[in-house]
Amino acid sequence: MKINWKKTTIMFILAASLVIPSASFHVAADAKYTQTSTELSYQLTDAINVEVKSILNEPSPNGARIGAVVRLYNAGDRLIGVPEYEVRAKTQEGLEYIMRPSQANPRNVQPKETVELSYMNVVDRYDDFALTELSWLDVDEFVYPKHETRIISVPISDMEWKGEKAAISDPALIKQWDNTFKISVLSSSVEYKPVSLNEQITPDGPVTVVGFLATNVGDKATTIADFRVNGKTLNKTVNGKRIDIDTITLDPGEKNYVYYAIPVKNKADLRSLVILTPEDFVGEDKSHISYLIGRLMINLSGATSTQRFMNQLSMYELNKPIKFDPLSGLIRPEVEVSMIDLQMNESTGGGFKAVVAKFKLLNKSEGPVQVPKFQTSLTSSSGNKYLGNRQDTKVETLIPNISYVIYYSYIVPNTETGARLAMEILDTKRVEPYNFPVAAFQTKVEDDSSDKAFYPFKTTLNSWSLTAFYVMGAGNSYSYKLNVDFDIKLQDEVVADQGSSKVRLELVDSSNKIMTSKVLSFTGENKIVSGPQTLNFDYDRQETTVKLNMYEIIDTPFGEVRRLIQSWNR
Repeated sequence: MKINWKKTTIMFILAASLVIPSASFHVAADAKYTQTSTELSYQLTDAINVEVKSILNEPSPNGARIGAVVRLYNAGDRLIGVPEYEVRAKTQEGLEYIMRPSQANPRNVQPKETVELSYMNVVDRYDDFALTELSWLDVDEFVYPKHETRIISVPISDMEWKGEKAAISDPALIKQWDNTFKISVLSSSVEYKPVSLNEQITPDGPVTVVGFLATNVGDKATTIADFRVNGKTLNKTVNGKRIDIDTITLDPGEKNYVYYAIPVKNKADLRSLVILTPEDFVGEDKSHISYLIGRLMINLSGATSTQRFMNQLSMYELNKPIKFDPLSGLIRPEVEVSMIDLQMNESTGGGFKAVVAKFKLLNKSEGPVQVPKFQTSLTSSSGNKYLGNRQDTKVETLIPNISYVIYYSYIVPNTETGARLAMEILDTKRVEPYNFPVAAFQTKVEDDSSDKAFYPFKTTLNSWSLTAFYVMGAGNSYSYKLNVDFDIKLQDEVVADQGSSKVRLELVDSSNKIMTSKVLSFTGENKIVSGPQTLNFDYDRQETTVKLNMYEIIDTPFGEVRRLIQSWNR
C-alpha cells in the first residue's frame, strides 16, 4: 500500500537531547534484535507516562518503513487529551523523521487508563540504517521562525525490529524448547511452554503443528492475547498461523493450549521459532498497514529429534487404562480406554505389512455414552509416522459397564520391525482438519502370540480331520470333508462388532498349494460357534500330506491383512 505522505521532512537537530541522552546505537548491518525484556516508563507530562512498545525499521518496495507504537498511561484523576506533540524518530547519523499518527489513535486518556498510539513513516531511502531515539517535541508554528521545545527523548536502539530478516541475539530473549516464557508486552500473568511438534498432512499441504501450554499465573481472569509464531529453517522464514482462533480466557491457575500451523513438511527442517506480536497503522485514506514485531526466539536444537520425543514417553503396559490429558474433553472421564494388543500382520497380496492395535472402551457410568471418535498414530524409531485406519463400525453407543473393542490398522513398509514405537491418541474434532495429541506412550509389537487373537473371542481348535472320496466322472476329482471342532468363548463383557477380526482356515497340500480356504465370522447369521463343523470341497487329486493353517484376518482400506495363529500337519 502506498502512503500519501511518503515524502518526508528531514531535520538535522544540532542541539543535544534536553532530557535523556541516547543510548549507543546497535550496528545495523547484522540486523540483530536485542530488545530488553523490560519496558521503561518515562514522564511525558505531569500526569501522563509513556513507554515504547514497538519499533519497526524494515525495507519495503517504497523505501524504509519506520513504525512506532507507544503506550500512554494517565496517572491523574481526570480525563486528559493526548498531548499534541510531534513525534520524531532519530537515526544514528543524526537525521530525524517526523512520524505520522494513525487515524485510529485515541484522542483522550481516561484516568488510570493505558492507551496505545501508533505512528509510521515511509522514507525514500534504500540503504541500511539504525534508529537511536524516539522524541516528543512541542512545535509552535504560529511564530517565525517556528519554535521547537524537545519534551523527551527515549532510547530505542535495542528495540529496533528489522522485519523478517531480523535475528534475535539478546540471550534473555532466546529460549530453549523446555523453557517457559512470558510475552511481557502482552501480559505479565500468562506463562507459555512449548509442548508439542507434530507433522500433519492437510488439504492445503503438509504442516508442522506447534502446541503451547498457556497458564494464568496471575490473580485475575485474563484473555490470551493475539501473537504469531513463525518458523525459521536454514534458508528462510516460514509464516505460521494460529489454528484455534476462538478467544481463550483463563481464570487464575487455569491452563489451556494454543496451536500454530507452520507449512513445513518435516519438523526437522525447523531451526527455531520466533514469537511475534501484531501491530496496525491506519493511514489518512483509512487503509490499514499491519506488521509484526519479534519478541522471543525458541531454539529447536534437539527438540525435533524422534529419539528425544520417544525417550520422554513412558512404556505402556497392555490392558491398563490410558492416561489422557486432563485439559482435553475428547474422552469423557467415565470412559476407560486401554490397548489390549498390538500385532504385526502381513498383507495377503504382499508389498506391505500392517500393525494392528486393538483398543477396549469401557463405559463405567450408569447410562449410555457415545463411542469416542479419536484418531491414532504410530511413530517408528526412525521417525516415520503412520496414521491409523479406524475399523468401520456401526456401533455409536457404549452400554453401561460393558466394553467395546475397536481396531486401528497402520500400513507400514516390509522393513518395519515394530520393536520400538510411539503411540499417540489424537483429537481430530477440536479444529478440523488438524489433529492434536491427547495421550502418548511408548510401545512395541508383541511377540507372535495367540493369546489376544480374535479378541474378544478366545478361539481354540480342539481337533480336526480330513477325509477324501473319489468322484467318478470327468476330471476324476476328489471330494473332501474337513471336520473341525471349535471351542469359542467370549472374554470379559465385551460387545463384538461386525468389523471385528475373522478366522481363515486354509488347507495346504505337500507343494504348499492351497487346496481350500474358508473365512468364518464371529458375528452374523452364519457365525462360528463352539462344536463340530464340516467344510466340503473338491480337489483334483488325493493328498495324504496336508497342513491346516489358521489365520486371524482383518480388513483395512488397503486390503486384507492376516496373521498366522497356528498350523497343524497331517
